[in-house]
Amino acid sequence: MLFGKKYDIAMIRTTSKDALKRSALFVTDGDIKAAAEIYDFFIRDMPNMPDYDSTQPTFIDQAKDTIGGVLGWVDQNQDKIVGYWNLFQQFRGGGTIPPTPPTNLPPI
Repeated sequence: MLFGKKYDIAMIRTTSKDALKRSALFVTDGDIKAAAEIYDFFIRDMPNMPDYDSTQPTFIDQAKDTIGGVLGWVDQNQDKIVGYWNLFQQFRGGGTIPPTPPTNLPPI
């Protein structure tokens, strides 16, 4: 029992001050005095809690990060990929991809 009445403390979100206030009001069924007591009880030990929850990245942002990571990996492992492709083509009896010339050569 907390504050003389039984509340479902598992329903309280402590991710931000705003979430804590809202969930304390929800748990106490709108009892502002009890919600303030619960809020003060939790906030006392967490002075650096953010004011609001951080926003989740959008689907487009997640897709950009994922595609950028995949393309970066392909760029870093290009030689290995071409080598495996050539090995696979040799097993099949087909042609291979010619090696790419180095790009860091000085001009003639």
